[in-house]
Amino acid sequence: MGFVDLNAPPHLAAWKREVGDFLSTCRDLPDLVGFSTSGSSGRPPKMLLFHQEALECSARAAVAHLHAWEGDWCCPLPTYHVGGAMIFQRARIAGVRVHTLEGRWDAARYADLVSRRACAWSSLVPAQVFDIVHDEIPAPSCLRCVIVGGGRLERAAGERARALGWPVVQSYGMTEAASQVATALPESPFENDWLPLLPHWDASIDEQGCLALQGSALFFAQITEGDNGRLVWLPRDPSARWRSSDVVELHDGKLRFLRRRDRLVKILGELIDLDGVEASLAADAPGCAVVALPHPRRGADLVLCGEEKAPLLRALARWNAAKPGPLRLAHCAALPLPRNSMGKLERGLLRREIAQLFSSSNRA
Repeated sequence: MGFVDLNAPPHLAAWKREVGDFLSTCRDLPDLVGFSTSGSSGRPPKMLLFHQEALECSARAAVAHLHAWEGDWCCPLPTYHVGGAMIFQRARIAGVRVHTLEGRWDAARYADLVSRRACAWSSLVPAQVFDIVHDEIPAPSCLRCVIVGGGRLERAAGERARALGWPVVQSYGMTEAASQVATALPESPFENDWLPLLPHWDASIDEQGCLALQGSALFFAQITEGDNGRLVWLPRDPSARWRSSDVVELHDGKLRFLRRRDRLVKILGELIDLDGVEASLAADAPGCAVVALPHPRRGADLVLCGEEKAPLLRALARWNAAKPGPLRLAHCAALPLPRNSMGKLERGLLRREIAQLFSSSNRA
């Protein structure tokens, strides 16, 4: 077996060791780097394995896209996620340094580190940008671009960050693609919708409307649980396009993310887009999430979740007064929304918490 560097968050430490033990039994493996992911659907984790050349391809394409050949990077993200790890890959390609924010995330300390080290480049997740905007922290003048990944940054937050001097740009990516697939540019007005594809991707749309990719930065193989609960090795066919679960549009070299295919549910015979419902409700309940719980008659109940009860109740009342039966919300629940260390909503965990809260014995 070649050298294998596995990366996973602390709560998956035991599973990472299990994957390492599994790989130790495999023969004739090349040198590989692995990143864990469970996507947004909460399924069992996967370990996605990459050739070092794939990571370098992704890093080189991102540096070329942003013209980031000069200036140091600041890393406020955990490096066991691909978003944080790729900061170091990009810096190595460009021959520059990385300055790491140690300890827990703090927006003021982050801005101070960027300023003291004269960093030109960085990456954040939407929750971190929200903290910067909330605290009205002005941007250090040395910054040239801040890549925002791990989810969509709301336009109001993006525009407010730009007004504070932060050159935030929306990106779209995934672990399977070694981070970025499409990324906006800092010299353009803030845009979280149509994003320019990076040059190393050959992108198309499959018959279900989902993004299909071919390119040198794709993962080599994955390890996940089989039907019997044991780990299995699943190589990717290098001659075939890899198909995602993201429904997108492509036009003139740009990508527009619409929704995840697995976020569609049927209620009373109508196909409901949970991401669309969530986005519409965000005006009345910022930061909300919508969970679908199985229902024996209707197919599913929609539950509106958020941190504070009052805006949820207002949003529920206004929504239900204007929408037909299949789109109406059955419940709302105020609770801390579980997020991973990148600030991304853990939908699988939230769904389990809501299912426990609204058990079948308590639902009509």
